[in-house]
Amino acid sequence: MFKYTIKRLLQSLITVLLVVSTVFLLLRLLPTDYFFTEEQLIKLTVEQQNELLEANGYLDPPFVQLGRFYKELIKTEHKAHYFNEVNLVDDSTFEVSFLSARDAAALKAEDIQIERIEGVTEEYPVVKATAVALSTDSEKPNTVVITTDNPVQKKTAYKLTSGVHTGTFTIRKEGKAVQLKDEKTNDKWDYAKNIRIWLNFGESHRVQTGLPVVEIISSKITVSMKIGLSALLIALLIGVPLGILQARYKDGMLDAVGQGFTIFINAVPHLVTYFLIMVIGSRLVGLPIQYTVTDPKSAILPMVCLSMGSIASYMLWMRRYMVDELNKDYIRLAKLKGMSTTQVMFRHVMKNAFLPLAQYLPYSVLLTVGGSILVEKVFGVPGLGNLLPDAIAKYDTNLVQAIVSLYASLGIIGLFLGDVLMIILDPRIRLTEKGGAR
Repeated sequence: MFKYTIKRLLQSLITVLLVVSTVFLLLRLLPTDYFFTEEQLIKLTVEQQNELLEANGYLDPPFVQLGRFYKELIKTEHKAHYFNEVNLVDDSTFEVSFLSARDAAALKAEDIQIERIEGVTEEYPVVKATAVALSTDSEKPNTVVITTDNPVQKKTAYKLTSGVHTGTFTIRKEGKAVQLKDEKTNDKWDYAKNIRIWLNFGESHRVQTGLPVVEIISSKITVSMKIGLSALLIALLIGVPLGILQARYKDGMLDAVGQGFTIFINAVPHLVTYFLIMVIGSRLVGLPIQYTVTDPKSAILPMVCLSMGSIASYMLWMRRYMVDELNKDYIRLAKLKGMSTTQVMFRHVMKNAFLPLAQYLPYSVLLTVGGSILVEKVFGVPGLGNLLPDAIAKYDTNLVQAIVSLYASLGIIGLFLGDVLMIILDPRIRLTEKGGAR
């Protein structure tokens, strides 16, 4: 099972890479105008545009760009990232920013040493710290103020040592913070503890110009997930019990009404269904039809619309699976042994009938992150679903790339977790290549 699980994970990873790579290469076939903002297209000459394209690597061969994209996308710090930046307040006072507040608070004067990389001279000997204190400026978190006993020469590379950590920097002028480049540490475990992996999809060119794509997506995910998870919960609480009741009272009035509802939801265009829900909710119940963050009631209609399709789907498949189970031999045997219909339904039928639905639960949960394009468009929900068509319409290539990569990853991971959930619910199921491989 372990080998098969690893194989499935590798297959999932390869699938995601193929999808992401294909989208990236297709986006690179677009005209280069879409790598600029509208303001840049107006102000910049053709020569200036070409210079920018060349500087950013957009004129390189597509596969060279693809390699650079992955290098920036999955970037790992193989060295311990301990320092952040250093700022020279005056000739003998430094402000050093640390990533960890604990490291900054624990710093002592005897732990600090600053020296020229080119070597120590009589005029510029080793600079020793005489005092260390946490900064009182609230806008500079994790920053310590270091007072030294010797002036520092500008435009010269220095090495900063703090315990087992070292970093290099070059001061150009006072009051200008510069990044510290971390060097090796003697603590081997420090590498494992401080590995950093982050996703860098670049900045938005047109939707929110200049903002990192990850920040734009992060601001939208919360709204989509809140509405999506609520809609999924509603669908489960309503659709599954109704499907069970349809199977329990097959060919009765309740079953006929349920099948009519399922046919209506699947046959009528979603936009018509949403319009009916909007009219009924606003006129009869008095619910707002436009979503606003400050009004919790405005999320009700989007949640209802988003749950309608799932309710019909859960009703349909739960009824079908339960009817199939009720016709099997082990159910007839259980009834012959004296078990009541209710006992058979709850002890045997429901468990086995719910397994096929459970397989896609993780997939459904993860995809709530993406929201619904149509629902968010109709009700003005500022979620991720509405962001994708907006990015496509404005040819924001970096944003499109990030959203498609997110959808592909969530879909593949969701399907894999569905297999794992089935194993948990039914130990008889095994992810093996023989004897019922899935």
